[in-house]
Amino acid sequence: MDGKNLAVGSLVCGILSLVLIFFGYGALLGLILGIVAIVLAVNAKKKGFEDGMQKAGLVLGIIGTVLCGITFVACALCAGALAAMGASM
Repeated sequence: MDGKNLAVGSLVCGILSLVLIFFGYGALLGLILGIVAIVLAVNAKKKGFEDGMQKAGLVLGIIGTVLCGITFVACALCAGALAAMGASM
């Protein structure tokens, strides 16, 4: 039963990481939650719980981590460009 709880946690963290993509610097929290989702899904598999929730949490965690990483870098670059443009005026 412990593996099921890990799978549910993985699924929740994966969903939250995908939701936080749309909030700019919230993508940093989404990046962290995506990594947590991956770790929880792997631990659930080690405990012997291989179900749809575990697989969905793993997939959502991977997708959330990649997309949040891209979004966070893009937001940081955009903020840096705006700051550089404001400093030159």
